[in-house]
Amino acid sequence: MTPLTFPIAIEREDGQHYANSDDLGGMYGSGETIEGARESMLEGIRLCVLECKGDARPIPSPKTIYSETVSAVFED
Repeated sequence: MTPLTFPIAIEREDGQHYANSDDLGGMYGSGETIEGARESMLEGIRLCVLECKGDARPIPSPKTIYSETVSAVFED
């Protein structure tokens, strides 16, 4: 089996955590914690792959080849 690597982002809003991936438009996960959102997203990816295989459709290809978090400091 070939591993698939998809970058995900997790955001927090109103005490809930939300995960999404630009490479999997429309797919998201959620949870009360970062880990919960991550696990929810992984389950969504797993179900997506199974659905694609069951329907004989291609599995989405990861598009992101590099991702980084950067910080910027601005003078007032």
